[in-house]
Amino acid sequence: MKVAFDKYHGNGNDFIIVDGINNSLNHITQEKIKSLCDRNKGIGSDGFIIIKSNDQCDYEMVYYNSDGKIGSFCGNGARCAAHFTLKNKLLKKVSKFKAFDGYHFVNVQGNIISISINKVDSFKKIRDDFFIDTGSPHLIKFDQNLEKLNIEDEFKRAQESKLIDGGVNVNFVSKKDKNTYHARTYERGVNAETLSCGTGAVAIALCSKLNYNHEEPITHIITRGGKLSVTFNFNENKFFDILLFGNAEFVYSGNFNL
Repeated sequence: MKVAFDKYHGNGNDFIIVDGINNSLNHITQEKIKSLCDRNKGIGSDGFIIIKSNDQCDYEMVYYNSDGKIGSFCGNGARCAAHFTLKNKLLKKVSKFKAFDGYHFVNVQGNIISISINKVDSFKKIRDDFFIDTGSPHLIKFDQNLEKLNIEDEFKRAQESKLIDGGVNVNFVSKKDKNTYHARTYERGVNAETLSCGTGAVAIALCSKLNYNHEEPITHIITRGGKLSVTFNFNENKFFDILLFGNAEFVYSGNFNL
């Protein structure tokens, strides 16, 4: 059985996306997904996404990490998935979708897509770092020398801290100005540094408010793959009305054997 796919990326964070509305993909295995995501022997990607029907909203996004296991929410993948549904005419318009952590709203303006992030009312400071869950769990480490950083060793040390079962994504951040930050992210499930991380950018933006208390209406996160922007409201130790803005770029189409 041949299955059509599209390759996408959001700021260099890349995904294989398939139509699960018109194709039966219920029996796809962890090993198959892992092999497709392999950069040497497969198509190569940070994640694998299936678009499915959902009676409660426009569609459901099922996201797998490149290790073939179900992942938590993926912000860059969500933007790419929205673009995919419109490009492939699965839907005439999209406004609401379901993901691992619940329902999200989406707004598509060409290749720039914004998605809503569910409210965040729980976070903690661990020495000089912050732990926060923005759909995926993140550890934020500010004031880092990003060029001299041994990112893989630092990631391994963070996993040994046992902050959360299943591991934690680690974001290393350097402040550029009052509302702009440079960042590098090492992701669990991918087990490598990615060029960009959407939920990581949101986590950095929220924690920059906690760490620096800036009052700017928008926060920019510059990653190795490009720029992401985040807006939010903050009151009584709760973050709400959170939006993530960024690009979604179609790369190419192809087929693989299931």
